[in-house]
Order: sequence, then C-alpha cells, then structure tokens
Amino acid sequence: MFHRDSRSAWITALVAVVVATLAMWAPSFAAGSGEEDVPSTSIVPADPPSSAEPVSSPGSSTSPSTTSPSGGTWMPPPKHMTPVHHASSKNSVHEPEIEPAQARLKVLEDSPVYAAPAKSSKHIEQLTRDKFVEVTGSTHYFLRVNLKSGQTGYIEPSAVELVKPVDKVFVLTHDAAVLDKPNRWAKKVAEVHASHNVHVVGLSLDYMQIRMKSGLEGFIPMSALQ
Repeated sequence: MFHRDSRSAWITALVAVVVATLAMWAPSFAAGSGEEDVPSTSIVPADPPSSAEPVSSPGSSTSPSTTSPSGGTWMPPPKHMTPVHHASSKNSVHEPEIEPAQARLKVLEDSPVYAAPAKSSKHIEQLTRDKFVEVTGSTHYFLRVNLKSGQTGYIEPSAVELVKPVDKVFVLTHDAAVLDKPNRWAKKVAEVHASHNVHVVGLSLDYMQIRMKSGLEGFIPMSALQ
C-alpha cells in the first residue's frame, strides 16, 4: 500500500513539472509562429510620404518630360530662336548723288515734278510751259529743282531749255574730256587739250557745249577755262 501511494505521488509530481515547463514555453512558440511568414533577411520598406518629391537620377535630363499615352517619354519641342531682321536697303533712305549747279531755265512743255529722281515716284507739282524753274543740280538722268512752295523735286532734262545758244571762241587752260551730256556721268566721246582754241556754241549748267573741227559736238566743264 505504501509502495503504491509513493508511485502515484511520483507520477503526480512529474506531471506537474511537465505542465509547468509547457506553460513557460508557450509565449516563445506563439511569437515564433507569427514571424515565419517574413524571412529573417528581408527588409520591408515603409511607404514614402505623399508630399515627397521624386529624386532625379544623375543621368536624367534637367528639362521636364511627360510620359505619353503610348508609354514613351515625350519631350517638349525646342524653343525657336527669334530671327533678327536687319533693315533692308530698300527701306532705308537713299539720298541721290547730286552734281551741284545753278541756273534759271525756261520750261518747254507741261511736265510733272517728281519727289525723287525716278518716274515711278510721286508727282508733287506740275510745271507749266513758258514758265521758269530754278535748277540747283543734276543726277544721272534728272535735274533737281527748287519750287516756289519750298519743296525740292526732280524733272527730266527734256522738260526745259537745257542749252542756251552762244557763239564764242576760248583758249583752254586745262585738258578736258568731251562728254555727250552736261553731267559727270555722261559718256566720253573725245578729248581737248590745254592751249588749244575751242568753239563754244552753248552753255548748259556748269558746262560749255563745244563744236570740234570734225563737226563733233559735246560738253566740257567750265573749269577747263580757269
């Protein structure tokens, strides 16, 4: 009887020890079972704040780009340089080259006065036949005139009595080219030399019309007699 009671007591004590041991291990088993889904070497990143700005990589462009619906990257077209427009020579004010002169000439026919030495320019006045006009210079193809209104205009040489007839003989003091018209742009047709006599048959602005022994007529500057 004593032996049986001792054995029962021993078994009861052993059961108590096992129960106590299991009670101590229970929290460890519970924690271990929750961590088995995540490997020990994994790092789970936290969600970035919604206000954080994306960081551009060093190789990315500094200019903004937008992803197109097709999946490619759309870049804004380059800004075009604004061309610099230089003033055109047609728009610039071009002063005609003038050979000075001074004469009061008779108008031979009604003629327009042009604003510039060109037939395509504006008409600023109309000359009347048998009136006189003050000529102040000449261009290659036109005469410059001063009008009573104070304006300056241009007329064709054929509109006035350009040559006044004379009949004189002079001795030249300088060599001179003989020109087909009384202006410095005219064509050279002959040449006369100093110390020779010249027969002057007309005066035109600052030129003399001469007739040579051959019968050729042309114009030489009055400065050839000085």
